Parts: sequence; structure tokens; C-alpha cells
Amino acid sequence: MVDKDEGKGSGRSIPGFDMYDALKECSQYLLKFGGHKYAAGLSIDPKNINKFKEKFKSTSNKKLQQVDLTSKLMINSELKLDSIDDELVDKLNLFAPFGPQNLRPVFLTRNLEIFGEPYMVGNNHLKMKVKQNDRVLDAIGFGFGDWVKPLSMKKIKIDLVYVIERSTWNGNSKLQLRIKDLKIVEI
Repeated sequence: MVDKDEGKGSGRSIPGFDMYDALKECSQYLLKFGGHKYAAGLSIDPKNINKFKEKFKSTSNKKLQQVDLTSKLMINSELKLDSIDDELVDKLNLFAPFGPQNLRPVFLTRNLEIFGEPYMVGNNHLKMKVKQNDRVLDAIGFGFGDWVKPLSMKKIKIDLVYVIERSTWNGNSKLQLRIKDLKIVEI
């Protein structure tokens, strides 16, 4: 953002890239900067923005490899649906508060059936029920709306990566799986 004679910006980084060090290498184009490895802010004279962009891009290209730019999903444990209950969620919540330095545990369940018809809610969000043996749970995937059609095929099975949460609506609370990733494994 440029306001009068000064541009201001901030950024967040990814594992493997030290944002503060990268800004330090570009400091000749900055009025001031500060932060740490994973987040930083800066101010800049607007006439230096293009020079800064080129230097920052060059610095980033030297420090990053393609593998650094590939998102990674860390799975904490594999679960069966019948092991997910209120008691488990209460125990998981003992680790709260969750945030960037303390992420919610991520789980994997394999060979799930789709129970009923998946559908889209809101702005491109997938809503469905998944089943394993006799256990059925709700699942929601924000930004996963494109999966509605492929998941509507009959007799498919999926592997699902998710976090477990309680969903409360109209005073009713129930367990829900918030989808992080999924894969069709059997048609």
C-alpha cells in the first residue's frame, strides 16, 4: 500500500524461507523493516518498489527450491471412524488453544464410503456424510466444491484427511470432520 510518500507492506513466509533474512539482503531499497523468520513488515520509498521487487525475487529464487513451494500436509495419526467420539474431542481440546504454533491434530481415515449425496454449500464448499462400518459422520470441505460431482459416483471409496471439530448450529452440537484433503481410492 502506498500512502503519500511511503509504501508499506507485510508478508508471511513458508517453512524453509527466512523472510527477515531475505529482507535484510534487500535492505538498500527499504526505509525500514522488521520481523522474524516467518513474518515481517517493511516501509519503502515508492520509487524503489520495482528495484526491491527484482532484488527480492532474485533473493527468493536463490533460497527456494521447487520442493519448498509444494504444500505439505502433516498427518498426526490414522483413525477409524468408530474411534471418533466426544471423549476424543474433549481430550484433543486439552491441547488448545490452536493456532500457527500449535495446529489442530490432523487425521487420516482410509476406505470411507460416501453416505447419501454430497452437495455444495456456500461459496464452493463441499458438504457430505462419510461412513465406515456402521459409523456415519458429517464432513465439510471449504473450497472443495469441485469434488461434488466426482464424489457423486456410486460405489466409490475415499481416503480422507481432516481435523475433528464440534459444529454448533441452532443450539445443536455435533461432531464434524473438516476436510484438509481427500483421494478417491476405489471406483
